Amino acid sequence: MMESLIVGLIVAAAFAWVTWTILLPASLRNRLRRLAGRPVPSQAGGCGGGCCGCDAALPRKRPGGSCGTH
Repeated sequence: MMESLIVGLIVAAAFAWVTWTILLPASLRNRLRRLAGRPVPSQAGGCGGGCCGCDAALPRKRPGGSCGTH
């Protein structure tokens, strides 16, 4: 019985994480954060391109293959 409860909690937590990170639009996540009294994270770059910035999100290949070389 206890094992079933633990497995159920793990599955519920995984479902909640997937719903929060993938299924909910960013505007709804930000609204829920504001309602909970938490700060809304800033989107400095706006694209999530990592160390290469927004150029990394483009499908073209960089010469040299790394972020530091142009």
